[in-house]
Amino acid sequence: MPNTARLRYTRAFLSVAAIVVVCLGAALDGGVANGRIPSSGQPSAALMSPDAAAVVTGGGTVIAPAGFGTAVASFGLNAKRPPGFAGGGAAMGRVNYDKHAQSSNGRHTNVPVMFMEAETSGTPTPNGTGGKATLSGNCGVPTSECPTGTVSVLVYVEDNGDSGGGVDIFRIFFCTIAAFLPDPNTFDPTSPPPGCQGPEGGLLRSGNIQERVTGPSGSAGNAPTAARAPLRLP
Repeated sequence: MPNTARLRYTRAFLSVAAIVVVCLGAALDGGVANGRIPSSGQPSAALMSPDAAAVVTGGGTVIAPAGFGTAVASFGLNAKRPPGFAGGGAAMGRVNYDKHAQSSNGRHTNVPVMFMEAETSGTPTPNGTGGKATLSGNCGVPTSECPTGTVSVLVYVEDNGDSGGGVDIFRIFFCTIAAFLPDPNTFDPTSPPPGCQGPEGGLLRSGNIQERVTGPSGSAGNAPTAARAPLRLP
């Protein structure tokens, strides 16, 4: 091939390669570029397991349900496996949830965590966290506080990125049946399981949720103090 033709061919090839790189960069989701795990907002829970060795901590605010206008709710939570854990969903920890409405029935929830099923991410964020979990809390112990008629609560969380607010997810269900874990193959975290109402919450307005892999002796720490939040959104 003459030198002139070869030079033209090389330039054309490099131009095409540059276009491909630019297009791929534009197609990358901004969240992925920031080390974020993409979430559809209606995530699949099929990979969560009651045997997963995970620790979950978090705190922040979410928008309260429609019945509370534009008020927000704050939460703090932690969960880990108990010493000697060998599978089966047992967990320990705490969930706090407060609705910031001037007048609301059962505005405060404070329960111990009894069970947990989790999935830790195979593509963690830069700080090594990521995943999903469902926590089950018991309203029937003396240290619990729940809305009237509530026997247990389910809390579903997602750690989708290090930034937390606008990325991570917190949802809570109020149930009239004993503490349980839903079937991870059929559970839809946007709809209430039988015997439950909700969910309340959704994408975090502020705060952060973190989930990481840990052994049975791993510490979840103390439940974060519920974040301060204005009674009404601006």
